Amino acid sequence: MKANAKPKNSVFNLIWLLSYISIASVSAAIITPALPAIQAHYTLSLGAVEWIVSAFLIGYVIGQLIYAPLANQYGRLKALRIGLVINLLGVVVCLIALRCEVYCILIIGRVLTALGAASGLACTFMLINEWLPESQRKTAMSYSVLSFALGVGLAVMLGGVITEYWNWQGCFWFLLMHGAIMLWGTKVFSETLTTPKPIHPMTILRDYSAALASSKLVIFSLVVGCCSAISYCFSAAGPQISHDLLQLSAAQYGYWNGLNIVGMLCGGFLVKELLTRFSVNWVITIGFLGVALGIVSLLLLWMIGSHSALWFFLTTAGLYLFSSLLFSGGSLVASNAIPDKASASSMMSFVNMCFATAAVILMGYLVTNPLLGFILILGFIWLLVVGLLCKQKVAQ
Repeated sequence: MKANAKPKNSVFNLIWLLSYISIASVSAAIITPALPAIQAHYTLSLGAVEWIVSAFLIGYVIGQLIYAPLANQYGRLKALRIGLVINLLGVVVCLIALRCEVYCILIIGRVLTALGAASGLACTFMLINEWLPESQRKTAMSYSVLSFALGVGLAVMLGGVITEYWNWQGCFWFLLMHGAIMLWGTKVFSETLTTPKPIHPMTILRDYSAALASSKLVIFSLVVGCCSAISYCFSAAGPQISHDLLQLSAAQYGYWNGLNIVGMLCGGFLVKELLTRFSVNWVITIGFLGVALGIVSLLLLWMIGSHSALWFFLTTAGLYLFSSLLFSGGSLVASNAIPDKASASSMMSFVNMCFATAAVILMGYLVTNPLLGFILILGFIWLLVVGLLCKQKVAQ
């Protein structure tokens, strides 16, 4: 497959390309305002209903390893399109499950949806690193978090409105329409693969082993994973915290989540400025300090038993702002840690989402109080990743 020239409408293509990063996040987030309604509809425990998020993340994790071999053999765009078709098939399975009212089929559909949606994250980073000049990659990485901000934030808000004023099943009809539009939109891109690499099990194993052997890639992928863990843990715990502790409706939760959108947007613009003035390591340090302040704020909220929605959502907005620095800084280092950009991007996404998935599953079974569980899991991942970064710095 031959590589084409750079797209003429590079600014438009960059904006549209970045929107593919958030395909899976939109799919994961839009139903989170409906978790209390789903729990009541199927008579589920807190841990059981959170499997609708956890199962999606498991499929998302597995999907990260699929698309590098496909992209190296058939091209980045064909791999992306294959994933988007699988994504649509998964949504159809979910709609069938809703018709039959079988929760386990709904979970299977969510896993299938995630397997397909995973192509968006993996293939987008491949394309960013290949058709953008090195001088523009920092800008692209800093703006990539804006895709999450708008995608996840608007998805939660829309999901809250759909759940409140229509029914939560309508979220899946939206995902069907969204997936079809994203599949159609791939026609604006040009292929970047120049030398196809045949799919061979030993080659795949060697490439991924080389990626895992890079301590820089793994550790900075965990830095990215901190951002993902914050986002997905909030997606799983936020609706329960808002419903049980803050006494908010699904629509009110969606509206309050607008503060998180603002936090992520500010983070995206802030990280662009910081990356032009400071080293990536300094940007990541600032991010971790800000996240630490957010964890302390949530701990104080829980200790005094406050029911202030403003306090809670201002704190989570701050978490999203500072975790944006972790996402952009960590992605920039991890995806360029080894020469094989496809394997680097896929392994970065795999480690990142493994970390986030483990955090969500563990959080659901730590304690019965969703706010305390959220605080405990954030504190644990902060200590773990900061400790690994400090250990690496000492080793150097």
